[in-house]
Amino acid sequence: MTGKHASPGAENPGPEDRDIDGNEHNPIPHLDGNAAAGPLWEVFRFDIVAAIGRCKHCGAVRAFAEAKVYADAPGIVVRCSSCEGVLLRLVETPTQFWLDLSGLSYLQIDREG
Repeated sequence: MTGKHASPGAENPGPEDRDIDGNEHNPIPHLDGNAAAGPLWEVFRFDIVAAIGRCKHCGAVRAFAEAKVYADAPGIVVRCSSCEGVLLRLVETPTQFWLDLSGLSYLQIDREG
């Protein structure tokens, strides 16, 4: 994203970040980042909702709990609450997890929590 709200190093969202697209007359319902805590516990084995992440699209730095979670799909899509860019995708099969974290520049995890 470019402009006054973009941080240095932030990338422009590509077409893959527009895989869920509501509009003002038909918004897509979402939950907060806490809704992804259970499924992500299976992958990370720590409470991710307190982790701090940086959006690769707009540069916003926020607690994971503030993200928007879309769970009405074959997997979970987590979007930035500032720019709606995709931060994370998680799909679970009977034998595997498929995890895409490409929308995060980093994820800061507190070892004390």
